[in-house]
Amino acid sequence: MNEKKLTLNDIARLSGVGKSTVSLVINNSDKVKASTRQHVEAIIDQYGYTPSKSAQALRSQREKIIGVIVTRLDSVSENQVVRAILPDIYAQKYDAILMESLLDPQLLEDHLHVLEQRNVEGVILFGFSEMNKKSLKVWKDKMVIIASAIPGFASVTYDNAGAVNILMEKMKNQGHQNVSYIGVTNNDQTTGSARYQAYLTCCEKYGYAPSAALGDLSYQSGYDLAKRSLTAETRALICATDTIALGAIKYIREQSWDIKVGSIGCTPLMTFLEPGITSVELGYQSAGLKSSQLLFAMLRGESGPQGEVIPFRLS
Repeated sequence: MNEKKLTLNDIARLSGVGKSTVSLVINNSDKVKASTRQHVEAIIDQYGYTPSKSAQALRSQREKIIGVIVTRLDSVSENQVVRAILPDIYAQKYDAILMESLLDPQLLEDHLHVLEQRNVEGVILFGFSEMNKKSLKVWKDKMVIIASAIPGFASVTYDNAGAVNILMEKMKNQGHQNVSYIGVTNNDQTTGSARYQAYLTCCEKYGYAPSAALGDLSYQSGYDLAKRSLTAETRALICATDTIALGAIKYIREQSWDIKVGSIGCTPLMTFLEPGITSVELGYQSAGLKSSQLLFAMLRGESGPQGEVIPFRLS
Protein backbone atom coordinates (compact mmCIF):
# COMPACT_ATOMS: atom_id res chain seq x y z
CA MET A 1 0.00 0.00 0.00
CA ASN A 2 1.27 3.48 -0.86
CA GLU A 3 1.88 5.14 2.48
CA LYS A 4 1.18 8.61 1.14
CA LYS A 5 -2.38 7.60 0.37
CA LEU A 6 -3.22 6.19 3.78
CA THR A 7 -6.41 7.59 5.23
CA LEU A 8 -8.09 7.39 8.60
CA ASN A 9 -10.36 4.71 7.10
CA ASP A 10 -7.29 2.66 6.17
CA ILE A 11 -5.90 2.85 9.71
CA ALA A 12 -9.28 1.85 11.12
CA ARG A 13 -9.45 -1.18 8.81
CA LEU A 14 -5.88 -2.24 9.55
CA SER A 15 -6.45 -1.84 13.29
CA GLY A 16 -9.79 -3.62 13.28
CA VAL A 17 -11.54 -0.73 15.00
CA GLY A 18 -13.95 2.00 13.98
CA LYS A 19 -13.04 5.38 12.49
CA SER A 20 -14.25 7.12 15.64
CA THR A 21 -11.83 5.07 17.77
CA VAL A 22 -8.88 6.02 15.56
CA SER A 23 -9.97 9.64 15.75
CA LEU A 24 -10.12 9.45 19.54
CA VAL A 25 -6.60 8.00 19.66
CA ILE A 26 -5.26 10.74 17.38
CA ASN A 27 -6.89 13.41 19.52
CA ASN A 28 -5.60 11.89 22.79
CA SER A 29 -9.07 11.25 24.17
CA ASP A 30 -9.28 9.46 27.53
CA LYS A 31 -12.26 7.42 26.30
CA VAL A 32 -10.06 4.75 24.68
CA LYS A 33 -8.78 1.70 26.55
CA ALA A 34 -5.01 1.65 27.02
CA SER A 35 -4.67 -1.64 25.12
CA THR A 36 -6.70 -0.32 22.18
CA ARG A 37 -4.71 2.91 22.12
CA GLN A 38 -1.40 1.00 22.04
CA HIS A 39 -2.64 -1.23 19.22
CA VAL A 40 -3.86 1.68 17.07
CA GLU A 41 -0.70 3.70 17.73
CA ALA A 42 1.40 0.70 16.70
CA ILE A 43 -0.45 0.52 13.37
CA ILE A 44 -0.03 4.28 12.89
CA ASP A 45 3.72 3.99 13.54
CA GLN A 46 4.07 0.90 11.37
CA TYR A 47 2.55 2.57 8.31
CA GLY A 48 3.81 6.07 9.02
CA TYR A 49 0.34 7.55 8.98
CA THR A 50 0.16 11.32 9.51
CA PRO A 51 -3.25 12.98 10.01
CA SER A 52 -4.10 15.79 7.64
CA LYS A 53 -2.94 19.06 9.18
CA SER A 54 -5.98 20.86 7.83
CA ALA A 55 -8.28 18.26 9.35
CA GLN A 56 -6.48 18.49 12.69
CA ALA A 57 -6.72 22.26 12.65
CA LEU A 58 -10.42 22.06 11.85
CA ARG A 59 -11.01 19.64 14.70
CA SER A 60 -9.10 21.82 17.15
CA GLN A 61 -11.30 24.83 16.50
CA ARG A 62 -14.27 25.28 18.79
CA GLU A 63 -17.50 25.69 16.87
CA LYS A 64 -20.00 28.26 18.08
CA ILE A 65 -22.58 25.57 18.59
CA ILE A 66 -24.50 24.47 21.68
CA GLY A 67 -25.82 20.92 21.87
CA VAL A 68 -29.30 20.55 23.37
CA ILE A 69 -30.25 16.98 24.28
CA VAL A 70 -33.89 16.39 25.22
CA THR A 71 -35.25 13.08 26.51
CA ARG A 72 -38.25 13.02 24.16
CA LEU A 73 -39.06 15.27 21.23
CA ASP A 74 -42.77 14.83 21.98
CA SER A 75 -42.46 16.03 25.58
CA VAL A 76 -44.74 19.03 26.03
CA SER A 77 -42.82 20.34 29.04
CA GLU A 78 -39.37 19.93 27.47
CA ASN A 79 -40.56 21.68 24.32
CA GLN A 80 -41.53 24.68 26.43
CA VAL A 81 -38.05 24.72 27.96
CA VAL A 82 -36.36 24.45 24.55
CA ARG A 83 -38.47 27.31 23.21
CA ALA A 84 -36.89 29.50 25.89
CA ILE A 85 -33.36 28.14 25.35
CA LEU A 86 -33.06 28.62 21.61
CA PRO A 87 -33.71 32.39 21.40
CA ASP A 88 -30.99 33.03 23.98
CA ILE A 89 -28.53 30.78 22.14
CA TYR A 90 -29.23 32.65 18.92
CA ALA A 91 -28.94 36.00 20.69
CA GLN A 92 -25.39 35.02 21.69
CA LYS A 93 -24.58 34.42 17.99
CA TYR A 94 -24.47 30.65 18.46
CA ASP A 95 -26.24 27.85 16.62
CA ALA A 96 -27.89 24.83 18.24
CA ILE A 97 -27.92 21.10 17.57
CA LEU A 98 -31.03 19.36 18.94
CA MET A 99 -30.79 15.67 19.87
CA GLU A 100 -33.07 13.13 21.58
CA SER A 101 -31.82 10.64 24.19
CA LEU A 102 -35.06 8.62 24.57
CA LEU A 103 -33.91 8.01 28.18
CA ASP A 104 -31.30 5.62 26.73
CA PRO A 105 -27.85 5.88 28.42
CA GLN A 106 -26.00 4.44 25.41
CA LEU A 107 -27.75 6.75 22.96
CA LEU A 108 -26.86 9.68 25.20
CA GLU A 109 -23.19 8.63 25.21
CA ASP A 110 -23.27 8.39 21.41
CA HIS A 111 -24.72 11.89 21.15
CA LEU A 112 -22.10 13.30 23.51
CA HIS A 113 -19.37 11.63 21.47
CA VAL A 114 -20.69 13.26 18.29
CA LEU A 115 -20.80 16.65 20.01
CA GLU A 116 -17.25 16.16 21.30
CA GLN A 117 -16.07 15.33 17.79
CA ARG A 118 -17.75 18.49 16.56
CA ASN A 119 -15.93 20.49 19.26
CA VAL A 120 -19.13 22.22 20.30
CA GLU A 121 -18.80 24.91 22.96
CA GLY A 122 -21.24 23.45 25.46
CA VAL A 123 -24.25 21.23 26.14
CA ILE A 124 -27.64 21.66 27.77
CA LEU A 125 -28.86 18.21 28.80
CA PHE A 126 -32.27 17.11 30.04
CA GLY A 127 -31.26 14.62 32.71
CA PHE A 128 -32.73 11.24 33.58
CA SER A 129 -32.10 8.57 36.19
CA GLU A 130 -30.12 6.04 34.14
CA MET A 131 -27.47 8.47 32.85
CA ASN A 132 -23.88 7.24 32.98
CA LYS A 133 -22.30 9.92 35.17
CA LYS A 134 -18.79 8.98 34.00
CA SER A 135 -19.65 9.86 30.40
CA LEU A 136 -20.54 13.39 31.52
CA LYS A 137 -17.22 14.06 33.25
CA VAL A 138 -15.49 15.63 30.23
CA TRP A 139 -18.34 18.18 30.01
CA LYS A 140 -18.24 19.25 33.65
CA ASP A 141 -17.35 22.90 32.98
CA LYS A 142 -19.44 23.30 29.84
CA MET A 143 -22.71 21.53 30.59
CA VAL A 144 -25.96 22.44 32.32
CA ILE A 145 -28.29 19.61 33.34
CA ILE A 146 -32.02 20.28 33.51
CA ALA A 147 -34.36 18.39 35.88
CA SER A 148 -31.54 16.44 37.59
CA ALA A 149 -28.94 17.65 40.07
CA ILE A 150 -25.51 15.98 39.92
CA PRO A 151 -22.79 17.15 42.35
CA GLY A 152 -20.16 19.23 40.59
CA PHE A 153 -22.35 20.04 37.58
CA ALA A 154 -24.42 23.11 36.83
CA SER A 155 -28.10 22.26 37.10
CA VAL A 156 -31.57 23.74 36.82
CA THR A 157 -34.20 21.76 38.70
CA TYR A 158 -37.85 22.06 39.64
CA ASP A 159 -39.42 22.05 43.09
CA ASN A 160 -41.23 18.76 42.54
CA ALA A 161 -41.97 18.16 46.21
CA GLY A 162 -43.27 21.70 46.68
CA ALA A 163 -45.59 21.33 43.68
CA VAL A 164 -47.16 18.14 45.04
CA ASN A 165 -47.35 19.58 48.55
CA ILE A 166 -49.33 22.63 47.46
CA LEU A 167 -51.76 20.50 45.43
CA MET A 168 -52.32 18.16 48.38
CA GLU A 169 -52.82 21.12 50.71
CA LYS A 170 -55.33 22.60 48.26
CA MET A 171 -57.29 19.34 48.15
CA LYS A 172 -57.25 19.08 51.95
CA ASN A 173 -58.51 22.65 52.36
CA GLN A 174 -61.37 21.83 49.99
CA GLY A 175 -62.44 19.06 52.35
CA HIS A 176 -61.20 16.01 50.46
CA GLN A 177 -60.24 13.36 53.02
CA ASN A 178 -58.51 10.97 50.64
CA VAL A 179 -56.66 11.90 47.48
CA SER A 180 -55.62 9.43 44.77
CA TYR A 181 -52.48 9.83 42.66
CA ILE A 182 -51.57 8.86 39.11
CA GLY A 183 -47.92 9.28 38.20
CA VAL A 184 -44.82 7.91 36.53
CA THR A 185 -42.80 4.85 37.47
CA ASN A 186 -39.89 5.40 39.83
CA ASN A 187 -37.20 4.77 37.20
CA ASP A 188 -37.96 8.36 36.19
CA GLN A 189 -36.21 10.15 39.03
CA THR A 190 -37.79 13.59 38.72
CA THR A 191 -41.28 13.29 37.27
CA GLY A 192 -41.55 9.82 38.76
CA SER A 193 -40.01 9.14 42.15
CA ALA A 194 -39.65 12.74 43.39
CA ARG A 195 -43.34 13.54 42.92
CA TYR A 196 -44.57 10.14 44.05
CA GLN A 197 -42.51 10.28 47.24
CA ALA A 198 -43.86 13.76 47.94
CA TYR A 199 -47.39 12.37 47.59
CA LEU A 200 -46.64 9.55 50.05
CA THR A 201 -45.13 12.02 52.52
CA CYS A 202 -48.25 14.19 52.35
CA CYS A 203 -50.50 11.17 52.88
CA GLU A 204 -48.55 10.30 56.01
CA LYS A 205 -48.70 13.91 57.19
CA TYR A 206 -52.47 14.19 56.74
CA GLY A 207 -53.30 10.66 57.80
CA TYR A 208 -54.55 9.65 54.35
CA ALA A 209 -54.42 6.11 52.98
CA PRO A 210 -52.27 6.25 49.81
CA SER A 211 -53.98 5.19 46.59
CA ALA A 212 -51.57 5.45 43.67
CA ALA A 213 -51.06 4.04 40.19
CA LEU A 214 -47.85 4.52 38.20
CA GLY A 215 -47.24 4.25 34.46
CA ASP A 216 -45.58 6.21 31.68
CA LEU A 217 -45.77 9.78 30.40
CA SER A 218 -48.65 9.48 27.94
CA TYR A 219 -52.32 10.34 27.55
CA GLN A 220 -53.10 6.64 27.17
CA SER A 221 -51.33 5.79 30.42
CA GLY A 222 -53.37 8.41 32.26
CA TYR A 223 -56.56 6.99 30.78
CA ASP A 224 -55.66 3.34 31.50
CA LEU A 225 -54.49 4.02 35.06
CA ALA A 226 -57.64 6.01 35.81
CA LYS A 227 -59.73 3.13 34.50
CA ARG A 228 -57.82 0.68 36.67
CA SER A 229 -57.55 2.65 39.90
CA LEU A 230 -60.44 5.13 40.22
CA THR A 231 -63.96 4.36 41.42
CA ALA A 232 -67.23 6.24 41.72
CA GLU A 233 -66.28 6.91 45.36
CA THR A 234 -63.06 8.71 44.41
CA ARG A 235 -63.42 12.43 45.06
CA ALA A 236 -59.97 13.88 44.34
CA LEU A 237 -57.04 13.01 42.10
CA ILE A 238 -53.56 14.45 41.63
CA CYS A 239 -51.64 13.70 38.42
CA ALA A 240 -47.87 13.99 38.02
CA THR A 241 -48.20 15.77 34.65
CA ASP A 242 -50.81 17.52 32.54
CA THR A 243 -50.46 14.82 29.88
CA ILE A 244 -51.42 12.12 32.38
CA ALA A 245 -54.19 14.33 33.76
CA LEU A 246 -55.79 14.83 30.33
CA GLY A 247 -55.91 11.07 29.83
CA ALA A 248 -57.43 10.56 33.28
CA ILE A 249 -59.99 13.34 32.76
CA LYS A 250 -61.15 11.70 29.53
CA TYR A 251 -61.97 8.49 31.42
CA ILE A 252 -63.58 10.37 34.32
CA ARG A 253 -65.84 12.26 31.89
CA GLU A 254 -66.86 9.03 30.18
CA GLN A 255 -68.03 7.71 33.56
CA SER A 256 -69.79 11.00 34.47
CA TRP A 257 -67.93 11.02 37.79
CA ASP A 258 -67.44 14.15 39.86
CA ILE A 259 -63.74 14.01 40.74
CA LYS A 260 -61.61 17.06 41.51
CA VAL A 261 -58.37 16.84 39.51
CA GLY A 262 -55.10 18.66 40.14
CA SER A 263 -52.00 18.37 37.95
CA ILE A 264 -48.46 19.61 37.46
CA GLY A 265 -47.49 21.48 34.31
CA CYS A 266 -50.01 24.22 33.50
CA THR A 267 -49.29 23.59 29.81
CA PRO A 268 -51.05 25.59 27.07
CA LEU A 269 -53.11 22.57 26.03
CA MET A 270 -54.32 21.99 29.58
CA THR A 271 -55.25 25.63 30.18
CA PHE A 272 -57.12 25.66 26.84
CA LEU A 273 -59.06 22.43 27.37
CA GLU A 274 -59.52 22.63 31.15
CA PRO A 275 -59.28 26.32 32.16
CA GLY A 276 -60.75 25.65 35.60
CA ILE A 277 -58.36 22.89 36.65
CA THR A 278 -56.03 23.33 39.61
CA SER A 279 -52.57 23.15 38.08
CA VAL A 280 -49.04 24.00 39.16
CA GLU A 281 -46.73 25.81 36.75
CA LEU A 282 -43.19 24.58 37.34
CA GLY A 283 -41.54 27.41 35.42
CA TYR A 284 -40.45 25.74 32.20
CA GLN A 285 -39.64 28.97 30.37
CA SER A 286 -37.69 30.26 33.37
CA ALA A 287 -35.78 26.97 33.45
CA GLY A 288 -34.86 27.28 29.79
CA LEU A 289 -33.59 30.83 30.06
CA LYS A 290 -31.73 30.14 33.31
CA SER A 291 -30.00 27.06 31.86
CA SER A 292 -28.76 29.08 28.89
CA GLN A 293 -27.59 31.91 31.12
CA LEU A 294 -25.69 29.52 33.41
CA LEU A 295 -23.99 27.85 30.46
CA PHE A 296 -22.81 31.06 28.82
CA ALA A 297 -21.61 32.41 32.18
CA MET A 298 -19.41 29.30 32.53
CA LEU A 299 -18.17 29.54 28.95
CA ARG A 300 -17.17 33.16 29.55
CA GLY A 301 -15.36 32.16 32.73
CA GLU A 302 -17.64 34.32 34.88
CA SER A 303 -18.76 31.49 37.17
CA GLY A 304 -18.34 27.83 37.90
CA PRO A 305 -21.05 25.16 37.96
CA GLN A 306 -24.03 26.30 40.02
CA GLY A 307 -27.38 24.79 40.94
CA GLU A 308 -30.66 26.65 40.52
CA VAL A 309 -34.12 25.58 41.69
CA ILE A 310 -36.97 27.18 39.75
CA PRO A 311 -39.90 28.31 41.94
CA PHE A 312 -43.38 27.02 41.05
CA ARG A 313 -46.67 28.88 40.81
CA LEU A 314 -50.18 27.61 41.58
CA SER A 315 -52.57 28.57 38.81
